[in-house]
Amino acid sequence: MALTLAIDLGTTNLKAGIVDTRGNIIAVEKSANTTIASEPGAAEHDPEVLKTQILHLFELLLAKVDREDVKFIVASTYHFGLILIGKDNKTLTPMSLLTDRRAQSTFNDFNEAFAGIDIYKRTGCPPLTQYVLPRLYYFSKHSPQLLQKAKRIVDSKSFLFEWLTGQFVTDASIANATQLFNIEQHNWDEQLLQKLSLKPEQMPVVEDGTTYSAPLKSDMATKLKLGSDVVVALGLFDGAALGVSLTGLEPGAAIVNVGTTAMFRTVDEKPAFDNDKNPKTQPYAVNKKLYFNGGAVNNAALPLDWLKNLVGDQELATKPLLKYTEQPPLFSLPYLTGERYCGAGPYASGVFFGLRREDSPRELAQSIMEGVTYSIRYIYETLNENNITVSKIKMGGGATAIPEWPQLFADVMRVPVEIPLIDEMALVGNAIIAFVIGGLFTNMSEARQQMTRTGRKIDPVPKYMAIHNQRYEFFKKLRQNIDMLFLEHGKIKWNA
Repeated sequence: MALTLAIDLGTTNLKAGIVDTRGNIIAVEKSANTTIASEPGAAEHDPEVLKTQILHLFELLLAKVDREDVKFIVASTYHFGLILIGKDNKTLTPMSLLTDRRAQSTFNDFNEAFAGIDIYKRTGCPPLTQYVLPRLYYFSKHSPQLLQKAKRIVDSKSFLFEWLTGQFVTDASIANATQLFNIEQHNWDEQLLQKLSLKPEQMPVVEDGTTYSAPLKSDMATKLKLGSDVVVALGLFDGAALGVSLTGLEPGAAIVNVGTTAMFRTVDEKPAFDNDKNPKTQPYAVNKKLYFNGGAVNNAALPLDWLKNLVGDQELATKPLLKYTEQPPLFSLPYLTGERYCGAGPYASGVFFGLRREDSPRELAQSIMEGVTYSIRYIYETLNENNITVSKIKMGGGATAIPEWPQLFADVMRVPVEIPLIDEMALVGNAIIAFVIGGLFTNMSEARQQMTRTGRKIDPVPKYMAIHNQRYEFFKKLRQNIDMLFLEHGKIKWNA
């Protein structure tokens, strides 16, 4: 039986698994990714450490199967990764991440430099500091010689694909999230690159991650003791890989993935733009025909983990996390690492509103979970304005292990939520892509039917829907009215 060696590279964790054509995850291994900081405000991964971790997980996995059965390798990777590579093919920088804050210091100058260019309409990416373009602008101002030395601008996907195949290639879903990819022309935007004195040749070749593949390099095959016929499928970004396993990238169902961060996306044949002055959605191209419309939030399980570290796991594990009383509820804007919306988003921080003496960590936990879920509904409302509706939500990620959270999503979003039968569905989505590319299935719909099984379904409860409708409207007012205070707060400095 053909097997796929699948990688899911996230900002917090690295996972790898062996998946067969029936969707069984034969083995899975994980390791935590260490975030480093080469300078204040930086948040980075060491690329060489990532390679070492991946090889270690590969060895653990391959020891459990017949290596001759492994025919495919495929990786889903995170958005917003950036490495500068020099002429000697050596890294000039570590891989900077979503949570890197350095671009905030030059963001006002960035907006002035790119004034007159509608970046959102050109790329589908709102003007936010998380993207690769503002980070490159930061380097142009603080380390111009470093940027001038860069032979290549590398993202998380092209970093892995080049290592495995020798080809400097990325997929459209990763390229689109750099804020340098023209969504209409489906290529690197030369006008944006020219602003930084960069050329398209410095960027990876962009291919369709659902169809493109290349042979595994011979030295890698030898190192891993794999056959010379192993193929490396290009694959998609991590959220889209989950979408493949849960929906086959077919319209009608939405994907919610709640891990360290959270996303809400659904597939459509047209890109969906937000007409608000502070866009909340991004239409990421899967290929030239499909778009993964929706948005994401920086802070999901992250603020809940922060609370657990503060008060201890046991304090929260012994009590139900959802409780409804006649008291005015506690609200949370759980934006510990800023947030992905324009205006004050990059400068946002965590807020508890309505905190009382009698509130315990349980109330704080509930307010965080509600704040994350309301933030996702905020994104969904924008899709509604583009005549995109969904009849159900397929939910994945670590939050599915918290019993109350899927029910909360059903009540807040007002549609049924379905939970997959097994964990690590992104690995299964990766394998589906690989097996379709390899010709073992005709298309992703057929592969998904053979390789996935439906788990539990959670229906919304009408009385809780009414409660959350009222709370959500207040949450929107709170978020909108505090924006200017976030900006003002960011200007307050301590002076000796």
